[in-house]
Amino acid sequence: MQKEKVVGIHAVRMLLKVRPFDVYEIYLSDMSSRKFSDILNLAKIKNIPINKISADKIFEISNVKSHQGVLAFAKRKKEIIEKDLLSFLEKKTKNHILLVLDEVSDPRNLGACLRICDAFNVAAIVVKDHDSTNINETVKKVAAGGAETIPIIKIKNISRTLELLKKNDYWVYGATGEGGEEVNEIKFNFPTVLVVGGESKGLRKKTLENCDFKIKINMLGSVESLNLSVATGIIINAINSQIK
Repeated sequence: MQKEKVVGIHAVRMLLKVRPFDVYEIYLSDMSSRKFSDILNLAKIKNIPINKISADKIFEISNVKSHQGVLAFAKRKKEIIEKDLLSFLEKKTKNHILLVLDEVSDPRNLGACLRICDAFNVAAIVVKDHDSTNINETVKKVAAGGAETIPIIKIKNISRTLELLKKNDYWVYGATGEGGEEVNEIKFNFPTVLVVGGESKGLRKKTLENCDFKIKINMLGSVESLNLSVATGIIINAINSQIK
């Protein structure tokens, strides 16, 4: 069974809350530090082994500098694959949001998007199973537990998936820097799919052609654009405000 590594206080604590049965062992840089008290308590309740390790060793194992002195080894989280997409979504209420990321390559952006989706109860994040960042230790650390609570669905082809969703009564909104309707002036239809493009090129032409609407954020200052995850958070907040 392939193991995954999880670092960061929030990420490990959420791992222990959501799926403690998958956790093999935990390593801490300081067994007596109060900042680890929740992790220690949760691990002891579930009889999960806890060991001491140096901070340098955690970095060597995880390659994450901001690991906060905690490392967990766990069974890899079960993924949802393309063929199970519709059966998974059937269990959701009608008024939900689905986030599709079109070739996002920065693990920090994916992690931040997972954290945002947790905050706004987004149904899932859809990513391509290639041409996108892996769900690595950095993603899980930045997500601060969101990688445990938000399902990640891996697909082969975004355009084909958007066509399938539209056939099943989803409304698809593509985030674009120009030519779209301002996000705070549009009435969203549900269930909603928000499609956000990659860091360098944004939405690809074919992806944009499969969107029902193009939406944008009006920029009032001197900065021409926003970080991908910041823009995603602003748009999801606007969509979520219309959910009844």
